[in-house]
Amino acid sequence: MKTVRTVLLVHNEPDAFRGLEEVLHGQDIHTSHAHRCADARTMLKRSSVDLVLTDVALADGTWKDVIRSVRKAARGTPVIVMSRVVNMRLYLDTQEGGAADFIVPPMAARDLAYTLTTAMHRHERQSQPPIH
Repeated sequence: MKTVRTVLLVHNEPDAFRGLEEVLHGQDIHTSHAHRCADARTMLKRSSVDLVLTDVALADGTWKDVIRSVRKAARGTPVIVMSRVVNMRLYLDTQEGGAADFIVPPMAARDLAYTLTTAMHRHERQSQPPIH
């Protein structure tokens, strides 16, 4: 199973992902930032990332736009949506919309590591062709 080494954080508020980013760096995971959907699209075209962690709302779109950008970039990269509040309807929408997971910080380091690993594993399983 592929391990997470690089994560693209897509958010429009500088402090939104600070705690999560510290946890990621503590696990030797490199992070890069995009503050708009357009920036995320550009970055995804230029470089490869293992996972995308996006805020719900951005200056020029939403988590749905980020998922569309990932699909268009043909990266097959899992996307985790982060919300500041627990919202069951939003959670269900993200799952139906193709997100690998939905999180609400703060999260302990081991919980975040588990979430990232699970998202990667789930994505790899879904990407495998069916066995006949």
